[in-house]
Amino acid sequence: MGDENSEHLTLIRRWLAGETVSNTVGIKVVSGPFHGRTKIVELDQSGLPPAGFRGRPGRTPGPWNSAAKHIYLAVRAPDTSAGWIYEYAGIDTAVDG
Repeated sequence: MGDENSEHLTLIRRWLAGETVSNTVGIKVVSGPFHGRTKIVELDQSGLPPAGFRGRPGRTPGPWNSAAKHIYLAVRAPDTSAGWIYEYAGIDTAVDG
């Protein structure tokens, strides 16, 4: 990417800081195998983030089942810069079809 002060990196830093830019924001992930990461999402017309997401942790250390899809749900968190967090809600045991 080259220059550390590029416009693109500045935008990403703003999202990661929880600032809403162009209807997109970075939301902190709490607990589970993705704990401490930030998910960058586009808000809907009402300013709400996607209700949740599912993901596989890959090689994240911990007692996680790397083959399972882990579920996170959007939860209001007024004490955070984005106003939301994604909180770990468990494992999706449904088989993909």
